[in-house]
Amino acid sequence: MNGIPIPRKLLTVAIILALAFLACYPVIRPFAVVKAEDQTQYYTKDFSWNYGGETWTWTLNIPATLVDAYLAVPDSARTQIPLSNFGYYVTTEDSYLQSLVQRINQTATNQGFNQYQEENFALAFVQSIPYQTDLNSTGYQDYPRFPVETLYDNVGDCKSHSILFATLTLMLGFNAVFINPPDHLAVGVLGDGLSGTYWSYDNQNYYYCETTGEGFTIGQLPDQFNGVGAYVYPIDASQQYVVNQQSVSFTAPDPTSAPYSSTPQSTPTFGPNTIFAPTPAYTPAVAGPTAIPVQPVSLNLISQNPLLFVVIIVAIAICVTLVIMPRRSSTKPVGQVISPTPSTPVTESVSDKPKFCVHCGTSNKPYAIYCGNCGQKITEAS
Repeated sequence: MNGIPIPRKLLTVAIILALAFLACYPVIRPFAVVKAEDQTQYYTKDFSWNYGGETWTWTLNIPATLVDAYLAVPDSARTQIPLSNFGYYVTTEDSYLQSLVQRINQTATNQGFNQYQEENFALAFVQSIPYQTDLNSTGYQDYPRFPVETLYDNVGDCKSHSILFATLTLMLGFNAVFINPPDHLAVGVLGDGLSGTYWSYDNQNYYYCETTGEGFTIGQLPDQFNGVGAYVYPIDASQQYVVNQQSVSFTAPDPTSAPYSSTPQSTPTFGPNTIFAPTPAYTPAVAGPTAIPVQPVSLNLISQNPLLFVVIIVAIAICVTLVIMPRRSSTKPVGQVISPTPSTPVTESVSDKPKFCVHCGTSNKPYAIYCGNCGQKITEAS
């Protein structure tokens, strides 16, 4: 039997699968978390989120020594801190986080956002960080992260998300509380006359902010918490953990493009009842979030991967050729086909004289053997 069709089918399927992978990879590829070239000083983290009909990206270079300073807090100490004392994790004195808030505020100002739009902008940023339970990400049943740790790990549960957002909220000028529905933690932002769900605490209204599910804005409550009670915990920022500034290096890895500036930065406005340490001599200068225009996938694929586009076109042409090209056998048949040769009629030499029947005397054809009249055999011609 001819075995050619089987390899051709396999090759066709392989090419089609390869084309599908090459075409989809630039779209489905997740945002990578990559360390900086100098891995001893900075970790580079990329973030992306949607707000106001635009996609925003933000690349942060987090000092490795700052991350190490927070990681040095014993795990045993974290698990012993109750929700009522979670002000311990709200590190508003961190100069690196202050630089992030300044960039958020600057971006919001450039976009013409009002105060609550700016707060929703920050909320969307926090929501974009993937959710993962502490048990899956750390091996501990309960492991609250400091804000810098959440940015570094780029994952966290509801507690880590809420701690980060509460820190940014206080630094943006809003007062905040922790709202604790059953088996969950969220943030309440002080507001007046807003729409949505709020909890009253100390004669003030704090609007619910969901920090883990994307798309929620201030005052929007997930359906599973409708009609459900919750505890409210004030945030005492004076109890926050403060890293040893002497152990944190703010030396720029590249003097030509230093991510830190020795020029004093303006101190952001903070919420009431918040105590802060003096701004350190070196204040991180971080690039702000950037909105990227939405382009069709095909345009992104061609502009960013021209060689890949050419390879796909060539592969498609090969695939189409293999599928629609008529199959032609390259082997000769085993038996030899011989054309028949037409036979040559055999003619007898006969006399042209008629034959007369000896029985009845009737004249017959020269080649006749029997008499056409009497039917008797003609034995000889007359």
